[in-house]
Amino acid sequence: MGASLVHAKFDNVVDVGTSLASRARVYQNIEKGDWDGAMKSLEGTPPDFPYIDTVSFLDNKGILKAIISPNPEIIGKNFAYRDYYQGVSKDWRPYVSAAFTSVIAPKHNIITVSVPVKSLEQKVLGILVFAVNLDAVVRWSKDINIVAGGFIYVVDKNGILVAHPNLNVGGDLIDYSSDTTVQKILRGEHGVEVVQNSIENEEQVVAYAPVQDYGFGVAVVQQTRVAFAERNHQAVEFAIIWVLLILITSFSFYRILQSRTAVKAQRDRERTLLESIGDGVVAIDRDWRITLWNKAASTITGWSKEEALGQPLRAIIKFIRERDRKENIAFIEDTMVSGNPSSMEAGTLLIKKDGSEVVAGDSVSPLVGTSGNIEGAVIVFRDASKERESMHLRSDFAYASHQLRTPVTEAVWNLETAMTAQSPEKRQEFMWIAHHALMSVKALAEHLVKVSEIDQGDIMAQKATVKLVDLFTELEHDLEYKVNVCKVALVIEPMSHLIAVKTDPKLLKKALFEIIENAVIYSRENTEVKVVATLEEKDLLVKVTDVGVGITDEEQAIIFTKFFRGSNRPSGVPGSGLGLYIAKEYIKLLGGKIWFTSEEGKGTTFYVSVPVE
Repeated sequence: MGASLVHAKFDNVVDVGTSLASRARVYQNIEKGDWDGAMKSLEGTPPDFPYIDTVSFLDNKGILKAIISPNPEIIGKNFAYRDYYQGVSKDWRPYVSAAFTSVIAPKHNIITVSVPVKSLEQKVLGILVFAVNLDAVVRWSKDINIVAGGFIYVVDKNGILVAHPNLNVGGDLIDYSSDTTVQKILRGEHGVEVVQNSIENEEQVVAYAPVQDYGFGVAVVQQTRVAFAERNHQAVEFAIIWVLLILITSFSFYRILQSRTAVKAQRDRERTLLESIGDGVVAIDRDWRITLWNKAASTITGWSKEEALGQPLRAIIKFIRERDRKENIAFIEDTMVSGNPSSMEAGTLLIKKDGSEVVAGDSVSPLVGTSGNIEGAVIVFRDASKERESMHLRSDFAYASHQLRTPVTEAVWNLETAMTAQSPEKRQEFMWIAHHALMSVKALAEHLVKVSEIDQGDIMAQKATVKLVDLFTELEHDLEYKVNVCKVALVIEPMSHLIAVKTDPKLLKKALFEIIENAVIYSRENTEVKVVATLEEKDLLVKVTDVGVGITDEEQAIIFTKFFRGSNRPSGVPGSGLGLYIAKEYIKLLGGKIWFTSEEGKGTTFYVSVPVE
């Protein structure tokens, strides 16, 4: 029992270390070389876990980079000779060291837990080390209830005493390795023996066992006369109890056989229930390896149960924030450390096996074992794309109504004013303004129809052969009015009349129209928008460059979303914020891709790559 208790305590400490080392803020700061930033994210650790004495970071060579209480004298010192570095660097797994005296506080005896800090690609970036004071181990040993006259002691992997009723944790370390019982423990043996105490000249019963996985050992000592005091009395009781046990066991065995079918049926129902849940249900252990995977998880992610079980969670399920495309697993980390349920933040995406993305939602709960320790977590998630689509439809309708209201009001007001204007010149001016407003309504209505067709999946690519010269000549003609109004030159690099490609000419033309029109609108007066089309193997690459206001760094991630308009656009620039969204969706239907480079204040270049035959 004592060995199991110490094992469980070490498991808990290692679990805390693993969770802290896997925090995104920790490994991201270390990847950037910001060791102090990584340490700052752990500033609250010692108060949260009283048994942790000191927290520090080493690089993967054993050099101290940061410590929770800065000490310039030891920062940069190489600790590769220490047991805790050599142990963790052997196979880069968590390691519990033997006892030693701290260099930071002399006569301060500790053991340390070392946990590797790894990147998303499982590259070792450094080592998280925290010290556990020996008085914590003493407190752990006192949790075992020993009858009067008995006591428990704990030794480390070198036979050094780390817990004993009379141990002075601030004094010199005591070597117990010469003791016969300790030697057996260090060899991995366990048992119960009667030994002679030469000091008190009295027999004692010693039960001993190693602490599996950690190399420590536990021994419980009790005086023989106390241990066997009730042996004779208990012999009679034992015989009676034995007869009763036989009767009870026979009856229980009969009941077990009788209920075996019912238990199997219950398990089958539970398995069917789990597989019938519409949400993905995934369980992980404290090493973040997948231990449970239901049918819905396969449907949502594209990974089969056989592919997922036993694999690291982050290798199968990738949650990212939509706004910055960065990994988002903080809600799982918090649950693994604190034991409290957490929810995914809004705007979380799940990357499926095939690389596609879905909007994800739901929560994570701790997986608590029978001992009360956190043994992992259960993650429940669902494809929230339809919910997002429904919400966006309502939002799109509301936004479109707002967008329509202004030009319609402007057109009505100017038409009414024109009807009462006295001079033909004024009447023409108001009619022209009303016409311009109604053209804005017409353009927005056309965009909304296209968006509706995209959202409903009503558009199919229909390939046909088209000459590039003809396609770009039509584009140049369609954009002539807009180019003149904006006082911008549209320069389309000449191309051979013989070049023909097979694609959907309507979708490609509409997508390029939106991109080029956007470039014209946002260009400065008396500049040029340059269009270059080239064939690269089996792809058509179109490059559209403008000298305009550019796109801010903060807004580049959302440039293709519905109704987005740059915050730095000049006043009076028309548009609905739907053009680039439509262009992106059309290019996607053609099996291509669209991207851009931009520098605020200097201009933007859009690239369109479409596979052609």
